[in-house]
Amino acid sequence: MYMINVSTEKRTKASNKDIIVKMAPIAGLLFIVIVFTILTGGDILGARNLQSLTNQIMVTALVSIGAVFLFGSGVFDMSLGACVCIAAVLGAKAAKAGGSVAVVFLVILGVSLALALAKGIMFSTIKVPIFIITIVGGSVITAWALAVLGKETTILLNNLPKLTSTEMAIFNVILLGAFFLISLYFFNYTSLGKSVKLLGGNPRAAELTGINSTKIFMWTSFIGGIGVALAAFVILLRTNTASALTGGTIGTDVMVALVLGGMPLSGGPRSKISAAIVGACTISILNNGLTMMGLTIGTIQIVRGVIFLAVVLMTSLSYRTKLLPR
Repeated sequence: MYMINVSTEKRTKASNKDIIVKMAPIAGLLFIVIVFTILTGGDILGARNLQSLTNQIMVTALVSIGAVFLFGSGVFDMSLGACVCIAAVLGAKAAKAGGSVAVVFLVILGVSLALALAKGIMFSTIKVPIFIITIVGGSVITAWALAVLGKETTILLNNLPKLTSTEMAIFNVILLGAFFLISLYFFNYTSLGKSVKLLGGNPRAAELTGINSTKIFMWTSFIGGIGVALAAFVILLRTNTASALTGGTIGTDVMVALVLGGMPLSGGPRSKISAAIVGACTISILNNGLTMMGLTIGTIQIVRGVIFLAVVLMTSLSYRTKLLPR
């Protein structure tokens, strides 16, 4: 009887611990909101700032949702920000040449998927740690964007439709909602999602079960490319500009967002689509709040780094698998 009670108590403690771990990202988001509401005197929740905040969340969330498939399969992709940049720059070039909105979107989508195809092939064939491939690839893509821009520092567009704040908000909600629901279905209810989690959690076991890693890497790169394309398109519609700085912090923001959302960057069974939304909200509110407090870019980066390391340290104690890439 005593042994049964001890076993039951252990299961109860483990269950409570799992609940705490799952709720921690939501608690962290609420904590960030409360802290910056107090520190900014409520300005962070003002109507004008909420519009800006929504735009920031939108871009980070779109790329993060696609990144869940990449990171979930064990792909530590550091080139996402550069991919958003070149897609936006080439889309802006198409718009400046007289292309319609549909043409601009197709150019952005084509560039993003072409890059995704190239990365998927490299992930599958080059026997070098993936994060090294993406770091080098990101540098090459950034140089490509600079070459396309030439002497122009910023491409200004006048022929794209200028949406009102209300129209932009509605468009954002519909686009993000659709991409989230479709991704949620594929990640949680199809063989693709199961294969992604198994490949990220234990590549050797995935190979033994017959999972084709090349096929999975191609699919995850493809979905990640869709997230990049949607984010680049939203940026152009919202700002009507593109430059070498477009999407500059997105790569880091996505990485931090996924960790703050409760997902290990090493992928595996703990990967989840909800981490993209919760994390995007958290990192965007953090960035926005620190900016409203008048902190310099350097100081903001230091604060972000400290918070990221603290979350990594705390959450790694709760994961049976590694939080960071192998």
